[in-house]
Amino acid sequence: RESAMAPRSAPPPLPDLNAPCPNPSMHARLVTPARALDPEYWRALCPELHVDDEAFTDSVRAMSDVGSGGFAQDVRLRIIEQGFVKIPREKLRWRTTNHRVLASAAMRLMQHGWNPTWLLAYDEAWAVANEISQFVFETTGNKLNHDALLWHVGINDRSPTAFSPHRDRQPDDAHRTFREDGTAMYATAWVPLTDATPQNSCLFFVPAPIDPGYVDGDDDGDDNDGSSEDDERVEDVFSVDEPVVSQKPERKRNRQKETDPLRVALPDKQAFQRVACVPAEAGSAILFTHRVIHWGSAPPPPHPPSFGEPAEPRVCVSFGFADEAYEPAYLRRGDGSRNDARFPRLRERVALVAAQMISYHERFPCDAKTLGVFHALVTTVNPGNDDSRGEPQRKQAAFFLCPEYKRKVLREYVRAVAEIGAARGGKSDGDGDGDGDVSDDDDGDSDAMEDAMDNALDAMLEAQMAGRIDEFDDDFDAIAAEEAADRRKKKKRRR
Repeated sequence: RESAMAPRSAPPPLPDLNAPCPNPSMHARLVTPARALDPEYWRALCPELHVDDEAFTDSVRAMSDVGSGGFAQDVRLRIIEQGFVKIPREKLRWRTTNHRVLASAAMRLMQHGWNPTWLLAYDEAWAVANEISQFVFETTGNKLNHDALLWHVGINDRSPTAFSPHRDRQPDDAHRTFREDGTAMYATAWVPLTDATPQNSCLFFVPAPIDPGYVDGDDDGDDNDGSSEDDERVEDVFSVDEPVVSQKPERKRNRQKETDPLRVALPDKQAFQRVACVPAEAGSAILFTHRVIHWGSAPPPPHPPSFGEPAEPRVCVSFGFADEAYEPAYLRRGDGSRNDARFPRLRERVALVAAQMISYHERFPCDAKTLGVFHALVTTVNPGNDDSRGEPQRKQAAFFLCPEYKRKVLREYVRAVAEIGAARGGKSDGDGDGDGDVSDDDDGDSDAMEDAMDNALDAMLEAQMAGRIDEFDDDFDAIAAEEAADRRKKKKRRR
């Protein structure tokens, strides 16, 4: 018993994100699409990890006997009852995954300018999903659908990536996304790579029994006045406490407050006592459904040195699991069938992560140049390589991505371009000082923005030909305005 209660030995220190980039020549800002597809680039960044290494991937096995003794059934019932459950580390029999090594590698990628989600370029990141997938299937009935992300939340983060209260999916017919036995058709496996605690950041949940909208869906607060909100943008990250637009009539603002899912679930002080704080040690896992309201806490401010060492950052990875009848897997084979490969190839991983960065651009913003790299990785088979006529070898994202997900990614790409253009609005004459001078960097940024707008207009043209142009109405106006400003800027240069 004394041995079982002994504290864990101190883990090796994590990379310092305040330190200079270890290898500036490998910084993400300098990486072209072609280099991002080079396995040697990723191996050089994290030499302790593997990329498309068959010897390693063949050695990965699913956890065995995790659900024995009725444990899987208990987990299943707990998820049905509460909408979430935490699996302690000692219950999970990880064979290959070294959570500390993965956390360190994710932070090394951040030192080089990458979002930590780019850890998915490595075999070891997919080994996490491979080891736990069978247990998730036994407890939820869902299979890996490739909606994967990584997070880093630390006390020194300029803009913490912990999500505010939300549901992972907001379907129009929420009750139809549950099976007759009560299991949800979408679930997430959230695996902390470092300890997630109230001292750095951990997950909070509103239990399903106190949430009227969990199964039945949320009232959109439209009040039947003939107008409607465009909720398509919050399909995946649904803010349950969005700011009220001041121009709305007072009656509608009050109606929105009355139907806000978080306020409905937590109508009084006693209800707040039911909110669950769920710390999770490295190597544990939290399974939760697409309908449970949850969020990641923001890290507290640094404490005085006399309090001891500050908490480590919270680093974690999440994988989505879905019923194909509800949400198709993101990665597809050439014939359009779901890609059930245990380890996607690097080309597929890079396309997927680039697509995720575009899809979550509001959470992970980037500049026009980086957005262009992501777009090329999603839509081009061999970025940087031309055919015999000098034309880029292009193939649409359907080659790797399912059509529904591809449409969403391109829709979000257009919106990201519009937002970048809006942010540049005060700098249309180059350096923003009004004198019309343009530096080389401004030239490069302007070229990247012009390319981004061209790609966005191509995406809208494709949607128009498919009869889906309504998806882009507001964004078309924004991009058209930016394009006009860019033409005025070019005229100034020629004078």
